[in-house]
Formats: sequence, C-alpha cells, structure tokens
Amino acid sequence: MTHPLISTAVVGHEFGPYDVTISSSTANIYTKAISGVESPDYGDSQAPLIIVAVALTRLIDELGLFSKGLQTVHAGQEVSWVRPVTIDEKISAQGTLAGNSVRGNNRFATVKVSYSDKTGTNVGSSSTTIIVSTEQ
Repeated sequence: MTHPLISTAVVGHEFGPYDVTISSSTANIYTKAISGVESPDYGDSQAPLIIVAVALTRLIDELGLFSKGLQTVHAGQEVSWVRPVTIDEKISAQGTLAGNSVRGNNRFATVKVSYSDKTGTNVGSSSTTIIVSTEQ
C-alpha cells in the first residue's frame, strides 16, 4: 500500500517550485466567480488569492490529499502580499512543510509558501493549515 506524502513528509520538506502565473482568461474566470458588490477592482493586477489557490491545488496533488480514505479540512489561511501582481506576470511558488503533527486520528499540517517574480524578488507569502483524518 502506498502512503500519501502527507503521512511521511517531515518538517522542512520543500514543494515546488510551481509556476503560478495567471493568464488573463483565468483571471477573468476567477473574477466572475467571486464577483459581488464587495469585490475590489484590481485593474490590471489580480487578486492575490487566485495565485494562492493555484499553488494550493499543486500542493494538494503533491501531498496526496486525494488519496482514498483521507478526509481533509482546510483549517486556516494567512496571506501577505508585498506588491500587486499583474495579469500574465511570471510568478513562482515555493512551499515548505512548517508543521506536521499527529493527534489521535488527525494529522495537522502547515505549509508556508513564498511567491517570487521572475527576478526572484519576493512578492508575497501564505500559510495554510489543514487537518487530515483517516477513515476508521
């Protein structure tokens, strides 16, 4: 039986880098999906959360969270952005497992991700906490 990476990775494990560049068509789809009177107008920039969502999709796949028998809860999200990122700007995401502990039947994992532009300059960061339970 193959175990998902989430059950074997140790703190400090690195993920990526992932290309999380957002095209104008993807930005338009995302904007339509979240539109509402409270949605800010980002102009030629994009909502930081779309970049975080793309990175999380890659992390979820790499961690094996779609494995049979796992139940996952997204327990927390923190995002900090240094500057706006324009549509089609080349952005890279690099993740590090910052916490991975087991309490009873639950695994609590925290992944910190840094985002950088094509020059390697930091443009933002995020921290995601998930709880993973196995079926009994």
